[in-house]
Amino acid sequence: MSEYHYNTLLSFKLDDEYFAMDAMKVNHILEVPEITRIPNTPDFMKGVLNLHGNIIPVVDLRVMMGFEKVEFTNDTAIVVINPDNQQDSSLGVVVDMVKEVVEADGIEIKPTVVDKEESMLRNFHGTFAIDDDFVHIIDIEELVLAAEV
Repeated sequence: MSEYHYNTLLSFKLDDEYFAMDAMKVNHILEVPEITRIPNTPDFMKGVLNLHGNIIPVVDLRVMMGFEKVEFTNDTAIVVINPDNQQDSSLGVVVDMVKEVVEADGIEIKPTVVDKEESMLRNFHGTFAIDDDFVHIIDIEELVLAAEV
């Protein structure tokens, strides 16, 4: 059993794998808008976007997690998270496709072991099964720390 408690989780797809994050930390789900590139930043940093007058950094979660870089599609979305409930700590996260919001009550979350050297994210809060798919819960705090590198 996981030591973390969630009311709802937002699930999404990267490549052929499913992931989720605490839906209570998600502020917006956007179609990919105009992103302004920032010179001399790591490959995973896509740039910044203007959201209601706020400048939000945007990272490509595929690249951060060691997946092959691909072009954006109509399903590509930016999930804007706010881990500290403060506007200046918002982060846009590019995902291949948002799947659904999952009610976490009653799902069994098992510990997750990550053994992918290319991934900047090596800690997950656990894994659960939905239908025939396994879904890994991303540690939002680790994601934000990795994006600040």
